[in-house]
This record gives sequence, structure tokens and C-alpha cells, in this order.
Amino acid sequence: MTTKQNVTSSSQKSSSSPVPPFPRGARGDRNHQTTPRNSTPAATSPFSTESTNSPVPTFSRGTRGDRSNFHLPYNRKLVPIAKKFRKNPTPAEKKLWQDFLRTFPLRVLRQRPIDNFIVDFYCAALGLVIEIDGDSHFTEEGKAYDAQRTSVLEGYGLRVVRFTNVEVFREFEGVCWQLEGLVGELRG
Repeated sequence: MTTKQNVTSSSQKSSSSPVPPFPRGARGDRNHQTTPRNSTPAATSPFSTESTNSPVPTFSRGTRGDRSNFHLPYNRKLVPIAKKFRKNPTPAEKKLWQDFLRTFPLRVLRQRPIDNFIVDFYCAALGLVIEIDGDSHFTEEGKAYDAQRTSVLEGYGLRVVRFTNVEVFREFEGVCWQLEGLVGELRG
């Protein structure tokens, strides 16, 4: 019985090594696992998961170089929703964006899909997620969802910072100072 691997063309026989098919996890594999480019075996990688059943990798806390080749999971199905959110921001998100984050010294993205979530603001250079919490976040369901979401995002090595709508409107300078302080803390 012959298989596709056993069948070779004459051009493959003459070349020193045939082009291998995409490995599991490469582009085009819908069930890919999140791994860094040019990954090393799981035992030596700082991106290895604690157990093979865990959907969220755990990271060693290190310098940015530890995750420079790592790409966060990106759900393309969330892009239309994220675009809708960008076009219709909440008043608190609009204020923080227009009056501060738009001119932040590092690039900040609005309504960024990460894994199966859409975060309000994301700064890749700092590995920072900024969330603005409205009234729905203070219900028992909202608190539980936010805790689970924060746990998943922190599992990717991201720092999640949350502000309430009230803080953005009443203590805007304090919010800005906190974010500026994080630049030095997370870069250093």
C-alpha cells in the first residue's frame, strides 16, 4: 500500500530534501496551538505550559525579549465586533483615548481582539491591557467574568489594569499618572 509520503516525483528525487508539509500549528491549521516562532522543545521554552491540558500558556516573568517572538492568539471572527466598538466607544473610553492614549509615547491599539476577548486598549510594547469598567462589571456575573478574563490575559504574560468610568471622569489626571508610571515600571 502506498501513501502520499511514499510517492515522490522525479524532481523531488533529484533535490537534496523535499519541502516538508506545514507542521502542526503552522498557518492554515485552524486548531493551531499558540507557540512562539522558532520554538524550542516545551521543557526549555519560557512559553511552555504547565500541563498539556491547559489552554493558556504560563510565562516566566522576564524581559520583553522572552516574549518578542510570541504572538498572542487572535480571533478574526471578533474583528467586525471590534470595529463596531471602535466606531462607538463609551464616553469614558472616548475621553481616555482622545485626551491621553492617542498621544501616548508608545503605540496603543483600541478594541483589540486577544484570544476570545476584545480588550479596550492594548499596548504591545509594554504587554499592557487597559480596561475601562462600566456598571455591568460590578454585578456578580460581571465580576466573575472579569476575574476569569484577567486570569487568561495574565496567563499570556500581559499586565491588566482596570479603571472605572467614574475614575476616568472624576480622577482623570490620576489615571494618566498611573499609566505613565507603568511605562517606567514595565520597561525597566
